[in-house]
Amino acid sequence: MQTLPSPGESITCSGPHYDRAKEAKEFDETKAGVKGLIDSGVAKVPRLFLHPPQNLRDVSSDTEGSATDLKVPIIDMMGCQDSRLRRDVVDDLRRASETWGFFQIINHGIPVDVMDGVLEAVKQFHEQPEGVKGEWYSRDDARKFRYYSNGDLFLSKAATWKDTLLFDFPFGEPDREAVPLLFREPVFEYEKHVEKLKRSLSELLSEALGLDSGYLGDIECMDSKRIVSHYYPTCPEPELTLGTINHSDATYLTLLLQNHHGGLQVRHQDQWVDVSPVPGAILANIGDLMQLVSNDKFKSVEHRVLARKAGPRVSVACFLVPGETQMSKPYGPIKELLDEDNPPMYRETTFTEYFGFYLSSGNGLNGESVLPHFRMQILPSPEESITCSGPHYDRAKEAKEFDETKAGVKGLIDSGVAKVPRLFIHPPQNLRDVSSDTEGSATDLKVPIIDMMGCQDSRLRRDVVDDLRRASETWGFFQIINHGIPVDVMDGVLEAVKQFHEQPEGVKGEWYSRDDARKFRYYSNGDLFWSKAATWKDTLLFDFSFGEPDREAVPLLFREPVFEYEKHVEKLKRSLSELLSEALGLDSGYLGDIECMDSKRIVSHYYPTCPEPELTLGTINHSDATYLTLLLQNHHGGLQVRHQDQWVDVSPVPGAILANIGDLMQLVSNDKFKSVEHRVLARKAGPRVSVACFLVPGETQMSKPYGPIKELLDEDNPPMYRETTFTEYFGFYLSSGNGLNGESVLPHFRVSEPK
Repeated sequence: MQTLPSPGESITCSGPHYDRAKEAKEFDETKAGVKGLIDSGVAKVPRLFLHPPQNLRDVSSDTEGSATDLKVPIIDMMGCQDSRLRRDVVDDLRRASETWGFFQIINHGIPVDVMDGVLEAVKQFHEQPEGVKGEWYSRDDARKFRYYSNGDLFLSKAATWKDTLLFDFPFGEPDREAVPLLFREPVFEYEKHVEKLKRSLSELLSEALGLDSGYLGDIECMDSKRIVSHYYPTCPEPELTLGTINHSDATYLTLLLQNHHGGLQVRHQDQWVDVSPVPGAILANIGDLMQLVSNDKFKSVEHRVLARKAGPRVSVACFLVPGETQMSKPYGPIKELLDEDNPPMYRETTFTEYFGFYLSSGNGLNGESVLPHFRMQILPSPEESITCSGPHYDRAKEAKEFDETKAGVKGLIDSGVAKVPRLFIHPPQNLRDVSSDTEGSATDLKVPIIDMMGCQDSRLRRDVVDDLRRASETWGFFQIINHGIPVDVMDGVLEAVKQFHEQPEGVKGEWYSRDDARKFRYYSNGDLFWSKAATWKDTLLFDFSFGEPDREAVPLLFREPVFEYEKHVEKLKRSLSELLSEALGLDSGYLGDIECMDSKRIVSHYYPTCPEPELTLGTINHSDATYLTLLLQNHHGGLQVRHQDQWVDVSPVPGAILANIGDLMQLVSNDKFKSVEHRVLARKAGPRVSVACFLVPGETQMSKPYGPIKELLDEDNPPMYRETTFTEYFGFYLSSGNGLNGESVLPHFRVSEPK
């Protein structure tokens, strides 16, 4: 939602004050989609849909096809059950996947009447009266079936000429009652046949990679699916807009059914090639994540859909992605495809992280490739040059060797290192105001202290709320005293963290893992393989996102301390939720009712002593992708917060819990509360130990859209941000070049400039 257009959007404006946000909102509220525009008799493409010239290369007013005779390969699966013929099918599939990334499949086993049935059901849905189909219109990601127009309507530079139906199968079959009667039989019957085709293709693609036929099935990378159908109405001025912008797919594999109206084009040999419909065929294309795990052997390529005067075009895409339990499983280049001549080209990533980054503003849905953000760098970028002794420093190799020790930074200190290894040396821009003594900032500013002693007394409570409001609006950080957590409980969890890291390497190394699916894990530098420089700390994570972890999955040393601490933190969270609600001028139960802090991750850091603290950091400057963070720290300082354009020490206060406003609280408060930059210095004194509790939405709210609280908005205070889900926000935050690399993420979700 940009009030003033960017230079690339200037063609869409008749004057300097075109309000795109207003037009998008008005269009969305009709619930009639692009089909509604055509039904209303529009003879010109509305400004909202006009694309800048760079999106419209090689698009003409007739949009009847490309000027090339190149054809997407056709794969005939008829003989794939015969061992001799199967080799030919596998060879054809390998060539198509390596060179085109697209192929038409014939004799695939899906009956023609099943394909025709689902295409006709999509067409009939969109051609119903507006009032009938409008009842299904929704932007709620939690709904397993929904109808909408332009999923990125409020953040894209220009809308596209299509309407959409989504059937979500990631967590099993949707409730049939949640799907319009018109669709039930066609879509569920089609999905059943697509599942069989997926299994066959999984085996053939595995063989095409030189692996056992069951390999891709065994790693469970395509266990679930989203079926997304698009309806592209006729367009009066197809040279001014697009049906779908150029993009590649954030999938492992996509299977597409299309009717006889073309418009799909694929990028091949630096030109756009028409994908002419082949009667009875299913079109398949390699997704970004298949290119990643195949280590660039298979190609995920750009494609787009033109708007056309002829139509309507109808398509049904099945996006194949990991299943529910694999969403947070790390996937990287398949080890069997790697050797000295073929090193890994990408870091590991989870589907949750990749897809969150893909969805975010400026990425996958805006015509920009996402894969480069996950590519490993063998040679350093210019800003990393200070970390290199020569032009051939292999950072990836050093990171891998460090990780394989499973000893962390503490292991370096135990081995007697007297200098900071190159892997940990930061570029100058990260080390502003860091000196060799790192003993503190040169300011007398102090983080506010909030005394909760009187918060049960109505008169005293008003003072507490006022203090909390001021601290949240100006600092974004505050020390809490008299919070109700016993000192022995706090000391117990800090001591348990310290004892864990000071165990022999062989003992603690058994818990070392980068598997996001594990509810307890020990690791060093979650972003080790893609950050510009590693940080001087080791980490323990306890994941309470989906309820209490299995106690047996937590080391005995921790069980009592961490579960007891979590129990008290839960009580403090509820009190703070009420106080922060009141500080925003809302009912005390407001933040609790919207369930934005229903789950938690407890992340503890151990910062060993550092021989050269002026060359590295304990934690890079960042803000938190949370609603609220509660931090317990021992007596060794090092934490600094950015305030009034300077770094201010957060000196430990005995018995206090440090709280800070997270990015998402700033978003829902519409900039009333501030999420601010903070960092942790490496120090010669130590070890520093901290236990952070990150408060985020619960399991069922991860895909719930949150935006600025409506009660805080009026004409003088319009929404500053678009709605987003925690899944999208956190995925973008984790991705290379964003939250964990010292860059703010909030601006990517902003819809208006601050006053």
